[in-house]
Amino acid sequence: MAVVAIVDTGVNTQHLDLRDNLWINPEEIPGNGIDDDFNGVVDDIHGFDVITGQPISAIGDPEGHGTHVAGIVTQTSNSAEIMGIRLLDENGGGNISDAINAWSYALLKGATVINNSWGALGIEPSQVNFMQEAIDIGEEIFGAVFIAAAGNESVNTDRIANTPSNANGMISVGASNKKGNRSTFSNVGKNTVDLFAPGVNISSADAFSISGRIAFSGTSMAAPIVAGAAAILQDRTPEATPQEIKSTLISDVESRKKLKKFSVAGGVLSNEFTEPFSQNVRSQRKQKPRKIKPYQSDITSIGKKNFTRIICVLNQPSQNVKMDIWNKLIAQPFTKDDGVDWPEAYENRICILEIEKDYQGRLERKSVIRSIRKSGHFETVEWDRTIGIQSFNEYNIINSIEGPLL
Repeated sequence: MAVVAIVDTGVNTQHLDLRDNLWINPEEIPGNGIDDDFNGVVDDIHGFDVITGQPISAIGDPEGHGTHVAGIVTQTSNSAEIMGIRLLDENGGGNISDAINAWSYALLKGATVINNSWGALGIEPSQVNFMQEAIDIGEEIFGAVFIAAAGNESVNTDRIANTPSNANGMISVGASNKKGNRSTFSNVGKNTVDLFAPGVNISSADAFSISGRIAFSGTSMAAPIVAGAAAILQDRTPEATPQEIKSTLISDVESRKKLKKFSVAGGVLSNEFTEPFSQNVRSQRKQKPRKIKPYQSDITSIGKKNFTRIICVLNQPSQNVKMDIWNKLIAQPFTKDDGVDWPEAYENRICILEIEKDYQGRLERKSVIRSIRKSGHFETVEWDRTIGIQSFNEYNIINSIEGPLL
């Protein structure tokens, strides 16, 4: 069955909506305290946390967003296997460099669909070339389908780019309302939003319960419906390429006149996949709502450069050349001890460099990146960028439901 990586805030592996669908790492022996598969993570049975290096089962989902996203995938495809990968912290923030490591883990462990319900508005894909390199390798070498939320800022991403949804190869998903029209908060783009899917009042697993559900709205909710649909298509046609899966999703949409100018497909994901989300959650049985703090995404920080890390794309060096470059980088005074990371799925192509604090000032960091670029070893040399859960505005929390739905 298709394995769907939820690259997000984590996953509550104890939730009843998810337990039967969790991916199981075949190379790990549960609970023995040993890194059986030698990937640097001990007992990563269901996935891992990029931030702390611990297995996802030990961390869960401190923020709550990722569990909700995972539950949407399992409602769309009851056979999809959920691989939980924590990229964003308890405040919903993170860095693109961690996404590169998250994707590397997902690809090496067999994920065939990678859902990304996060992003940064105003960042052109050309400003983060390493991300495009990672997606290209994921598609071409591993055959993975990448899906991203288009964002909730009510802008046209043809004009104001959103990362990662604007990247080539990424299936960008906007949010539709219960009538099949564009939701008022969803980003649009005739050339950069591929299709729409339900994204208003979507009921799914509550991370702070083992059986409860909660309703959120956003393109974060629309993307995993498409991820679940991609998983179903992969199960039907295991030999299909990522491009063929994308083509099927787009060609089979339910056409909407009002969406033709807002997306490539001009419609909403096929009704075949959206039935679990067609009923408004307000008509379902409700119990006393639990008080929850709404998302407070710091939009001013999302997309800013992170001057603690530099990400480089190499000119396809041999192993010997790579080792020579590695040794030179380690020897630099601006490189932290053990501060050179080569995400395994990308072999010799992508390098993440941790910068010493003394070299993060304005003048010092300019000198550092100029020095690396002048070395001639790299196609691109770029600073890391901050990312986060897209803003939800007034559409945050629609309703909280304690206990299983009837």
